[in-house]
Amino acid sequence: MKNYLIHLLNYELWANQRIIEAIGNLDNPPARAVAVMGHILSAQQIWLSRIMNEPAYVAIWEDIPVSWMGETAERQHRKLVSYISALAEADLLQSFSYVTSQGTPFDSTLIDILTHMSHHAAYHRGQVVHLIRPIAGEAPVTDFIVWTRDV
Repeated sequence: MKNYLIHLLNYELWANQRIIEAIGNLDNPPARAVAVMGHILSAQQIWLSRIMNEPAYVAIWEDIPVSWMGETAERQHRKLVSYISALAEADLLQSFSYVTSQGTPFDSTLIDILTHMSHHAAYHRGQVVHLIRPIAGEAPVTDFIVWTRDV
């Protein structure tokens, strides 16, 4: 399961980079598209902080300049893959206590958190594609199956 999760994280990085590149190629990207991509990265950082029991240093809707997004995505990917690689398979079922941005306490397993992160990012990447398609003409394809064909 650990190898599959790392595989999924590798896909996430690829998909995020495609969206970031598409936004970066626009002369005047829609502010909402930039904000939503920033939200994807901010939410990932917040979950990473929760998993690693570190303070979160970003807001859930952090303003991230497009020029920083690629490096942010890569840095967070490296940190998460390194963390997961060091775990035993049984640790994937470890429960983490955390508090949501609304202040509500919860416990979730690492596998559930990582699955949520993947689905959350895919949902919002779809929103970004919808926002940039009228401007970009051809929006990036970020389907998982497309990525697996090139891996």
